[in-house]
Amino acid sequence: MNRTVLYDEHLALNAKMVDFAGWEMPVQYTGIKDETLAVREAQGMFDVSHMGEIRVSGSGSGKFLDYVLSRKISHRNPELTNYAFLCYADGGVVDDLMVYQLGTEDYWLVVNAANTDKDFAYLQELLTKYDRKNEISIINETANYGLIAIQGTGSLTPTLKALSPIYPDLNISKRVEDLKRFRQVSFSLDDKHLVVSRTGYTGEDGYEVYLPVADTIKFWQNLLKENIRPCGLGARDALRLEAGLPLYGHELSSEINPLEAGLDKFVELERDFVGKAMANKQHRKLIALISEDKSIPRDGYPVFIQDQEIGFVTSGSFSPTLNKGIAFALVTADLAEDITEVEIAIRRKKHTYKITSTPFV
Repeated sequence: MNRTVLYDEHLALNAKMVDFAGWEMPVQYTGIKDETLAVREAQGMFDVSHMGEIRVSGSGSGKFLDYVLSRKISHRNPELTNYAFLCYADGGVVDDLMVYQLGTEDYWLVVNAANTDKDFAYLQELLTKYDRKNEISIINETANYGLIAIQGTGSLTPTLKALSPIYPDLNISKRVEDLKRFRQVSFSLDDKHLVVSRTGYTGEDGYEVYLPVADTIKFWQNLLKENIRPCGLGARDALRLEAGLPLYGHELSSEINPLEAGLDKFVELERDFVGKAMANKQHRKLIALISEDKSIPRDGYPVFIQDQEIGFVTSGSFSPTLNKGIAFALVTADLAEDITEVEIAIRRKKHTYKITSTPFV
């Protein structure tokens, strides 16, 4: 079982630990509802050091990423954090990821923890088949970095207060204060980087801080001194679902392509890339559902119109913020646009769920 550098810190806070994709991670500290509402109403922090960082660098690396990802990466604003898909030839998803540009022809792919080894191997395989591979290197740097996400309105001040004393010579404050949404800034630390981005996977404003493993515990402890609430993966999943955001293995997989998941704005079909064949495989579509009661839909539960099964729940939960059940469901693409509600079979009883838009919160 893998553990992040913060494992002992979690135990000291009496976190409930679980196996998540081969990592022993905190699922909750005081409770999923408490932690979810803490982020919605103030701030919370998450240890996400299990996420993978794969570096793709060298002459031609931008063009290589253009070819293997669903969006063109080269020539984009280097300050942007770019969401994209790494796909199989048939359009199925290997992983969804964020692309950070650290320098000229120097990129970081931030990938899902469960997929890091698979992504790394697949990228190497694609590189061996790529005509212009001569100076491109692919390195798995996951073991070198910790990652803490600070989420919630007003998270800038405690983030800077906790981070600046660790790197007093970097003039961090000014550059991070000027950071816009979906942007990142990086600082060189000899052979490593400090990277701060402002994206968020909760629907709230917030910052993600990638820093060397050796500095991660100190940063976490400094955030605790700023009274930032530690939050587990349970709250993180509830928050991302409330925000209407996908999760690999649920809304995206080798069997569910980005177009079926309604994520076509992150796919550029007018050019050639690995996975373009997804354009011919749009037999299903993702819908968002909300209940009027406190029923809890779970992954895999069947979805019906009257007695006809039309799909299944990909992600479902009880929303601590709305006090209702919410879900994503993958259903037949020919579901009529004027249909406003469906039923989910929960414990042998069918519950009515209204079709809605996202974000839920």
